[in-house]
Amino acid sequence: MIFLTGFMGSGKTTVGLDLARRMGVPFVDLDTIIAQRSGRSIPEIFRCAGEQAFRSLEDSVLRDLAADGDPSSVVATGGGLPVNPLNRRLMKACGCIVFLKASFESLKDRVTGDGSRPLWNSDARGLMQARTPAYEDADLVVNTDGRSPEEISREILKALPGLPDPVGVPLPDNPYPIHVGKGIFSNILSLLRRHVHPEGLFVMIDENVMKHHSRKVEEALQGCPACFVTVPPGEGSKSMDFLNTVLDAMFSCRVNRQWVCMAVGGGVTGDLAGFAASIYMRGIPVVQAATTLLAQVDSAIGGKTAVNHSYGKNLVGTFHQPLMVVSDVDFLATLDETEIRSAMSEVIKYGIIMDAPLFHYLEKGRPYDYVKLVRMCARDKARVVALDEREGGLRRTLNFGHTLGHALEKSSGYTLPHGLAVAVGMAFASRLSHDRGLLPSDDLKRIMDLMARENILPQGLALPPAEEVAEALALDKKGSDRGIHFVLTPSTGGVSVQKLSEIEVLEAYRGFADGYSKSL
Repeated sequence: MIFLTGFMGSGKTTVGLDLARRMGVPFVDLDTIIAQRSGRSIPEIFRCAGEQAFRSLEDSVLRDLAADGDPSSVVATGGGLPVNPLNRRLMKACGCIVFLKASFESLKDRVTGDGSRPLWNSDARGLMQARTPAYEDADLVVNTDGRSPEEISREILKALPGLPDPVGVPLPDNPYPIHVGKGIFSNILSLLRRHVHPEGLFVMIDENVMKHHSRKVEEALQGCPACFVTVPPGEGSKSMDFLNTVLDAMFSCRVNRQWVCMAVGGGVTGDLAGFAASIYMRGIPVVQAATTLLAQVDSAIGGKTAVNHSYGKNLVGTFHQPLMVVSDVDFLATLDETEIRSAMSEVIKYGIIMDAPLFHYLEKGRPYDYVKLVRMCARDKARVVALDEREGGLRRTLNFGHTLGHALEKSSGYTLPHGLAVAVGMAFASRLSHDRGLLPSDDLKRIMDLMARENILPQGLALPPAEEVAEALALDKKGSDRGIHFVLTPSTGGVSVQKLSEIEVLEAYRGFADGYSKSL
């Protein structure tokens, strides 16, 4: 989204209409939506309800637009909307801000006689001066004095290739962007400085990423003091022991709250860095620079952080949303086939439970456009996270395949890759959905055919006995005294969370385990 800001009379509506026409995208006027939603004109809202009520309504409309609006839209904002810092963060999370700057004399000429401006009065000059610092916190500043709307639009369009086009996570208190593209890691500092200017960076980087991309990472971070800690790959690093090693390093580097913790790696590095950042000095900002497909489509998004415990995976953790997520698909070139296969289970998951167009795209087969693929998955997860940040209900749907998957990981001593364990869990959940009369046979076949074609179901895997799985399920976060919240699917692109008894799940598992090898 392109958000046009500026004082009354700066031309946001006129320029916005011209810019949207040239781009072939929708134009949205926030004041028009506010008037439609309230059933009153803007002056009437001010007169009858007051400015504070108007601002609350304005903030609400912006959040709704960020969550459900067309991401390609050009948006004209109200003159006072950017004053709220949360609104600026939300706009930057979902797109870019363009400030239409004009002199007070030009603005006065444009609005004289316009009765629709309730705040234009004798102190308008002072109000403009007070708002200017908020306006200048923009991605692009365009001077409009003496220029036509067409000239202004052309300048914005000329600058657009350099402006970010993120997927937004429109959380009410902590909105943030997900940047997806090729080669964008080289711009990570400039992207970060849209939000903060850190004193230093505490960089936690996967050993394999350091091996293959050390020069790329070091060059991208030049210009900001940095302290590096390498993270050995594998779930073994997600331990309390290694967490203490990380915390020791943070103290040794004299990291303070003006620093930013940056995770450069996959899910293990991201989980560990996010958890460390959430508890160090009661919390410092974290950036997720996801380098694996699994992290880019899933684990780097949503703020869930954790380390493992002897009793199970991810049982000790926090919610700590990042400042931003940067997913550079160029990193995927050095991943081995097992890592790509493992990640595809999470991609297919979105297609099964909530995104039928994504499922259809996957059915067309390789080669995939990974920028497109990651953006589709990121948008799916962002939408769920925005509605249920702390997994109170809707977000449970993202656990499709994970309930059994986590049990299988624990049973294997975490030698079975996460994505492949989840794939087995998805196969089980799909068959259970079919057996309970939810999933039609044709859709079950489509799901199993796609998983088989992507080769994400491990061959020759001996599934553990039901008794071993029962122990893991009893400790799973998704369980309760009254049963297990099990995520099922009624169709491709649909989802249902049902509370099943442990006995029911284990009986179904026994039948599934007996026939697993034969079904491949």
